[in-house]
Amino acid sequence: MQVISNQCACNLYLKRNTVFFASVLSRPHQTQAPPDMGGVWRGLVVVVAVLGQSEGFLEWLEWSDAKLDLCKEVCSCPKDLVSVEREGIDCVDRNLTYIQGGIDIPKVFTKISFARNHIKSIAADTFSPSSSLVSLDISENYLESLPGRPFANLYILSSLNLRNNLISNVDAEAFGGLQNLTQLDISYNRIGSLPEKIFGELTSLQELNMGFNPLGELHEGLLQHTPALRTLDLSKLNLKSIPDNFFMANLTKLESVSLAHNLLRVVPSKALHGLSSSLLHLDLSGNLFTSLSAYSFYGLGNLRSLSLEQMLRLTRIDAYAFGDLMHLEKIVLRYIPWIERIDYKAFHKTENGVESPIILSDFTFSYTSLHTLPEDLLPWEDLHYISLEFNHWRCDCNMLWVKNATSLLHQTGNRMICYEPSHLRGYRLTHAKDKDLTCDSSPSTTRGAFGFLVVVMIAGLSASLATISLLVYWQRGWVCRQPPGAYTSVRRSGSTITITEEVDTTSEA
Repeated sequence: MQVISNQCACNLYLKRNTVFFASVLSRPHQTQAPPDMGGVWRGLVVVVAVLGQSEGFLEWLEWSDAKLDLCKEVCSCPKDLVSVEREGIDCVDRNLTYIQGGIDIPKVFTKISFARNHIKSIAADTFSPSSSLVSLDISENYLESLPGRPFANLYILSSLNLRNNLISNVDAEAFGGLQNLTQLDISYNRIGSLPEKIFGELTSLQELNMGFNPLGELHEGLLQHTPALRTLDLSKLNLKSIPDNFFMANLTKLESVSLAHNLLRVVPSKALHGLSSSLLHLDLSGNLFTSLSAYSFYGLGNLRSLSLEQMLRLTRIDAYAFGDLMHLEKIVLRYIPWIERIDYKAFHKTENGVESPIILSDFTFSYTSLHTLPEDLLPWEDLHYISLEFNHWRCDCNMLWVKNATSLLHQTGNRMICYEPSHLRGYRLTHAKDKDLTCDSSPSTTRGAFGFLVVVMIAGLSASLATISLLVYWQRGWVCRQPPGAYTSVRRSGSTITITEEVDTTSEA
């Protein structure tokens, strides 16, 4: 019997600590089996080497049937085993309107995405028990509510994305059974309220994004059971205040907080003080602050970066406003159209009775109406990055120091454009001549002369109107008119003629 020459090797599948290698070998052109085989040698030798547990290989053998059900017509699944765990099942943008109840996800897959579909609901029995799925994405769908424990069967689920749905109603046990969850995104929904213990079982949660929901207020104990939390996004929740004890003592790992685009009128320093030992990054952009007074960030000495963008009502920053931020490295002050003044001591701190400016490495102050930059605001030579473009710089004697500061101009000079005076508007500060950067009185004299001219014009106009009115009154006989019964009496006595104006009062009686 002739055995056809054949040599092939199957794919290598790596899953956790299990390695499977199957090879099929043959001996070419062998027409007769060795006599010691006791029969016809089949020429096929299958070697299966198993390192670790063999369960994964059995899962792969079972996967083919499940693959036909889940991936054949609707979703897309990786074809090679190496990509199975890395890519997962792709059901993105497939016009799905629902997820079939009791869906059984093959164990070889750890990820599945249903993003950008038309799914309107999920239930407690939507997902069958799974001990392999770690990432589930149902973002950008039409979910309107979250019932109790719809993900409880996903025992080791680590990442859950429900971003950009229509969720308005959330059951108190919506996230029940998710003790292994580390990432949760419920942002861009219509959630108006959350039960106080909604996150009660999320003891492993590290990243929570609940921004852009019309919440309006936060329960004081909302984060009571999330001690592992590191990143928290509370942007655009229509918050007017933060409860003083919202950031509880157990949040010792919370490093990054965003309170951007809320309705806060003052920095919630009392609430933030609870994070004094852990908070490194804070975003307060888009709030309603009108000013930043001294020590607005009391107790946040470990803060490394601060963002204050789109502050549409902020008009001034007072001395020592950032005085408590002794370890601040980066600050972004951008899109502040009505800022009038920043005190030259805004970044000054006091330690052991000695006052000194905070040493930053990254400073952005752009797109504002600020006219001048205080020389003593910061130790400019220590900055590694500076952005000062698109401000209303008044290029006068107060900005001469900037032009002569080599280290500062090296980073920003070509992007600092003069806004005033008019004869320098549009000039780069580096191109302006020192003799033009003056603080003479000519601008104020011009403004004074213009004001005087306006006053004279108004006075002249008023006098003209008064004269015209008087002429009209006289023309109509309203001026110098004799009273009723008045007559003129003429008497002559010798060489004297007397003319008198008299009034006959008897006629009135």
